[in-house]
Amino acid sequence: MKLLCICDSPAYSSPKLEVPIFYQHLALDSRVDFFHVPTPYVLQQGLNPQKVTVAAIEGELSYQAFLQLQQEAQLSYALSHFDLVFCRTLKPFPPGYLELLSSWEKQVHFVNRPSNKIEQMRPHFLLEAASEFTPEILVTNQAEEIELFCDRHQIIVAKQANSCGGRGVFKVWYQDKLWHVDNLLAGTREFADCELVMSYLLARQSEPLLLMPYLKGVGAGDKRVIVVDGEIYGSYIRRSRSGYWVNNVSGDGDCFLAEISEGEQEAIEKTVGYYRDRDLLTLGYDFLLDETGNWRISEINAGNIGGFARLEMLTGKPIMRRFTSWLIEFALSR
Repeated sequence: MKLLCICDSPAYSSPKLEVPIFYQHLALDSRVDFFHVPTPYVLQQGLNPQKVTVAAIEGELSYQAFLQLQQEAQLSYALSHFDLVFCRTLKPFPPGYLELLSSWEKQVHFVNRPSNKIEQMRPHFLLEAASEFTPEILVTNQAEEIELFCDRHQIIVAKQANSCGGRGVFKVWYQDKLWHVDNLLAGTREFADCELVMSYLLARQSEPLLLMPYLKGVGAGDKRVIVVDGEIYGSYIRRSRSGYWVNNVSGDGDCFLAEISEGEQEAIEKTVGYYRDRDLLTLGYDFLLDETGNWRISEINAGNIGGFARLEMLTGKPIMRRFTSWLIEFALSR
């Protein structure tokens, strides 16, 4: 199988992160002819390119060599040369990025179809796909609606569409005649009125916000379940060492293997088809504990999900090889 992966390798600050490990596994797998195109090169190709500039990767790939892959991209191939493309670029995606990749769909197959990824990133998508299994959801760009929602729930969480790793998630509450907004990277800021809160949250955002109540069971951790083409690979808990409300590994989250309950299995079974119908096949379900002790879907990530390498480390099982085998079978079925 000729597999083309896309990422911005310098964005990965540790050799222990998912994508560097994923690249190292693929480079050593004799079943795969492995190629890489740097994310910046995608933006230079234009719509529906005849050829793309790539690097061929084979054998041992050190972390330092992974970081230098952009300089190695010197080969030129038609998109039809590849059996499959897997986009592993981190959000936030640059403007027009997914639209450019969507134009590639005329010539090559994707693991997750970019044109449908555009649809999936819109905040209404989760509401339509999974509202039966999520906390209450409000999608809005109106300050007065945030005020009412916060008045009802006291503390809420606002999520930006084009973000990952907890960067675009904000805890919002009103106290002592001030609005407080906390974020993993920006810390806590205070605002005199909700209009200023909305301006802050929507800065450089084209989509409205997705709001949920803040679940006080967040201290139990964030449960990630890896699902590929409807099949559950496993689950683990991410929990902040400091007790912070964001449990992402990009913060200070530690990881522990977790069981999957019948309720979570039901939630996955009843929602995964909504994504499969749109050729979004690698999913990371995130669950949080609600006040009744039930795990509720807080997010369904489609595309460049983390978890394969983490599950392999936690279980000692060949999760990465299992996933590569699926990639090969999927490519052959196209």
